[in-house]
Amino acid sequence: MYVPGGLRNQVPRTRSPPTPRHRRNTRPSPASIHLTTSFQAMVPLARGQIPLWIPLKPSHHSYTLLRPAALARHHTTPFSTSAASHAATQRPRTRVQAAKSITPVTQTPTLEDLSQNHINAPISTFPADLDIPSPLPTSAPTPEKLKRLVAVGRAYLTFYKTGLKNVYHNYRASLPLRRELGLPAYLPVSPPRSTKFNEALRAEPALSTPELELGRGRFQLVRRSARDVQRMIPFTLILIICGEFTPLIVPIFGNAITPATCRVPGQVAKEREAGSKRKVLAQQALATTTGEAVPTTGSDAERAQLVELATIASARQASAEKVLQACAIFGLVKKHDRFLGGVLAGPVYRPRLLRHLHYLNVDDRMIIDAGVDALSAEEVRIAVEERGAGDVSAMLPGAKAEAVEREWLKKWLKERKVSKEV
Repeated sequence: MYVPGGLRNQVPRTRSPPTPRHRRNTRPSPASIHLTTSFQAMVPLARGQIPLWIPLKPSHHSYTLLRPAALARHHTTPFSTSAASHAATQRPRTRVQAAKSITPVTQTPTLEDLSQNHINAPISTFPADLDIPSPLPTSAPTPEKLKRLVAVGRAYLTFYKTGLKNVYHNYRASLPLRRELGLPAYLPVSPPRSTKFNEALRAEPALSTPELELGRGRFQLVRRSARDVQRMIPFTLILIICGEFTPLIVPIFGNAITPATCRVPGQVAKEREAGSKRKVLAQQALATTTGEAVPTTGSDAERAQLVELATIASARQASAEKVLQACAIFGLVKKHDRFLGGVLAGPVYRPRLLRHLHYLNVDDRMIIDAGVDALSAEEVRIAVEERGAGDVSAMLPGAKAEAVEREWLKKWLKERKVSKEV
């Protein structure tokens, strides 16, 4: 309706009443939303406002509740605040371990399961797996490279700590066995017990000795735990002082202070290569003395030479030079031409060689009783190295190397039985 300008100011204006404070909030409460079965929801708003209809479309996603088993598994997962554990979830890691055997053999026991019937030593006498981060590309930024170096150092530190713990637990488990063998409990003397006792064993092969009654697995536990305890104190001091830089210091001393449970794969491979070179030099010196040709590695002539050097009578009648050469071939000394070697051959090196040969007599008899096929791949490798043929499978892959080593050990035992040493 048209209102003249003069009367415009005289028309009363009607204002809507002010909205109370408790009605100014136009957002609906959760309780005021009602869902219907037709996938529609009506939201009643404040009084005087227009109601809104919101259609809800069906979703193609399906949701499942977390099962109680998953919850329990989540809450029981070990939690660690160490940087190494967090780094493991951020980057792939490389696990360095020995190649697995493809030959069906008896399972390597643990300390808890070890019994007289086991021919293999407990798994705790071997190095643990070394879990290190994967290498980074050369184009990686410097901070990432530094983080990886720190993670590698911590991985080595964890590896060494695990090895020292295994040394401690192995020796504690060997204490009752040492008492059975008549060895001092807290003086790490390696079996066999004495020379006279092993002479009686050679005179009567059917004689049952405490070593044979103990079983090879437990016998090796006593021997290896004593060897590792002798190296535990100096290695622990280096680990405490150097910490994560221990891998840089260990190569300086080598196996002289490193327990077998703390030797990384690279260190083991390096020591095997050095032992092979040491053996070749000793064989060349022995060939010069006897006037014979140097036998080929892994040949029947070389095995016959090793069997002859492993006889007790040969070790007792050998000259000082031949004693040192035999010690170098069996890995008992670093060099066959050591300074003052001729002087120390009688009081030091000849008794050392005789103790090693007595040990081989006992170990050979145990392996003959159980069979070479019952040995694990690691045990076969160690047995071959202790008999001076660590390089018989050089440059061969894992499966072929294991087959060659097993065949060599079987032939060795046959020739030892012919020589009536076992």
